[in-house]
Amino acid sequence: MIFYGRKATTIKEGRLVNVNCPNCEDGRTMRYSIFGKYAYLYWIPMFPLGKENILECTNCHKTFDLKSLPNSIKEKFNIEKADAKYPIWYFSGLAVLVLLISFAVYTSKKDDENDKRFIKEPMIGDVYSVETSQSGYYSTMKVNKVTKDSIFVIYNDVLIDRKSKVYKIDKAKNYTTETDGYTRSEIQSLFDKQTIYEVDRD
Repeated sequence: MIFYGRKATTIKEGRLVNVNCPNCEDGRTMRYSIFGKYAYLYWIPMFPLGKENILECTNCHKTFDLKSLPNSIKEKFNIEKADAKYPIWYFSGLAVLVLLISFAVYTSKKDDENDKRFIKEPMIGDVYSVETSQSGYYSTMKVNKVTKDSIFVIYNDVLIDRKSKVYKIDKAKNYTTETDGYTRSEIQSLFDKQTIYEVDRD
């Protein structure tokens, strides 16, 4: 279940003096409150949704929204609300999202760099995630021997139809004892063509 919605908190309160209440005409002071509204997701504030202003006569206690008041009061209030800023924490969710996206981009870039390095510098135990000749199916092959010119692998007997879930079939019992060899340039070519699309190394 997703918990989302909107809330409001008071971001400034104060008084306007020497103003005439439009209701009782005796009041000379009005209290005001400025509320900041924000959207939240799982109780984390995401971003502001605007402000709401409430003014109340201290004499008759009638409340007004800003639109219903005369220009003379509006002008005084506009001076007061000029420094009513949204709190930093209203943007907490956006900050978390930016951090998560930045981390994901950094991790992805680092993984790509590692894959390129692992292809050029293979080691026994490296697992290559591969797109098979059967369209829409993926599997793995594991490096079990490396020479100066060649890389020898054993194949995974299991196929899976979800590229992102190929790690689930990377189990010792799924590999055959049959060995196949590739030149280093062939492995590099398979990687460049994205037939080998990921390299895992413990």
